Amino acid sequence: MNNSHLLVTLSRTIVLPGLSRRTGEPCRVVSTRQLVLACNHAEDIHLVGCLDPRGEVYRVAVRDIIAVQQRLIVHAEELPADGRVVQTLGSLAPASFSYKADGTPYTFCSLDTQNSVELIGAWPSRDEGITAQMIPVCGLLIPAADPLIPPFRQVGHLWPNGDFARPSGAEIISFMRSPGVMFAARYPQELAERVIIRNSLVWGEAWVPGDISEEAIRHAADIHRQCKPRKHAALTHDLLARALERPPVEDLGDLRHDYAPTSRTARMIWHDGYTRSGVCISPDDTASHLFVTAFESSGGKAPGRRKLCGKGIAASTR
Repeated sequence: MNNSHLLVTLSRTIVLPGLSRRTGEPCRVVSTRQLVLACNHAEDIHLVGCLDPRGEVYRVAVRDIIAVQQRLIVHAEELPADGRVVQTLGSLAPASFSYKADGTPYTFCSLDTQNSVELIGAWPSRDEGITAQMIPVCGLLIPAADPLIPPFRQVGHLWPNGDFARPSGAEIISFMRSPGVMFAARYPQELAERVIIRNSLVWGEAWVPGDISEEAIRHAADIHRQCKPRKHAALTHDLLARALERPPVEDLGDLRHDYAPTSRTARMIWHDGYTRSGVCISPDDTASHLFVTAFESSGGKAPGRRKLCGKGIAASTR
């Protein structure tokens, strides 16, 4: 495995933030069961790309893998240097950012696509508005100090644009009987700083999650006694060596997926606090705080922003 590329097959489909083939910027969500790893004679194992269900090759925004859920990796094979996958990776634009993740504040986590969670997140648009929507979420950004088994705090939801929206909620207490986090990697520090700067400019310090509550810890402990969480393992050369000895997976499943992160139809969507039909979100709604910006909360009125004006009242003007 010296200075080689490996194609690793997973037992479940996960999601990764994919990069533009032309600019190297994060721009998409890639569903994958096949990871491309670069290994050398030292202890370095890096994620350099993945294949989507149709076999298209993509670079991804994370490189340093922290852990994978046990039994996630079912097969591995060495890739020839002159083969399609390695050659395609070499032809793609390199990442436009540094992958350096020493001291990064965030960890990227992926659930499997069959167990996505419908969550509400918000994104500041270029016209100084805020769009919030509820969509199935598989990719999460969490503090690096938090465990991979809940309870942990939410920092971002991976959206179809390959970046992370501000979550409506603060904590995830448990995934109950679902498998939970399948894959975790360090989120590059440069990209983490972009998230911090973007959110701070819009929401000030209000977007930063506080400490995990004692109540959440108690609830999680109660659930874990009934639903034993699945364990994680570090991605090591020994683990990959065992995967190389296993037979290939004959059928990777149907190309159609039950998780559609690029769907334009969200379960719920608001722009500047209003639904598409012009109904204002209630101030009592759990997502209403997403539309209160740092400027507004200090008493000002920012252009393009609008304070919430009632409980489900249709707005006469926009």
